Amino acid sequence: MNKALTANGVVPLDETDHKILALLKQDARLTNAAIGEQVGLTASSVFERVKKLERRGVVHGYTARINHAALGQKLTAFVRLSAAYDEIHDRGMQAIADEPEVVDAHTVAGEDCLIVKVKVRDTDHLHDFLMRAKGHVTLLRAVTMISMAALKE
Repeated sequence: MNKALTANGVVPLDETDHKILALLKQDARLTNAAIGEQVGLTASSVFERVKKLERRGVVHGYTARINHAALGQKLTAFVRLSAAYDEIHDRGMQAIADEPEVVDAHTVAGEDCLIVKVKVRDTDHLHDFLMRAKGHVTLLRAVTMISMAALKE
């Protein structure tokens, strides 16, 4: 894939590209014509710029934002996990990330191995998730933080 990177590995973008990306982040279903009206381009010019951003690897997918509360998953928690590095570690970390409650998962450097963001119904559901996580790895520590309010997601 041709990403057209600069020497420091960054894809160069102009102000219009940044505006288009901001609009797509807000609503990926905007039409090219609607974006064009806001950035001063024709729909076909926006189409070409978006395709170029996709080819260069800047835009690599479009997703639906799910209202988890509407699904009964009203509790958000962040869980920091520390696990023994043994024969099951990498597979186990991936298995935890693949659990249905996990919406974000990051391996990290430092005290912890993995930080996950989970959406669950209640504390009982959170407990069930943590018990399943313990089954995937040799868990040394789990620190759970329950979100009180999301300022930005």
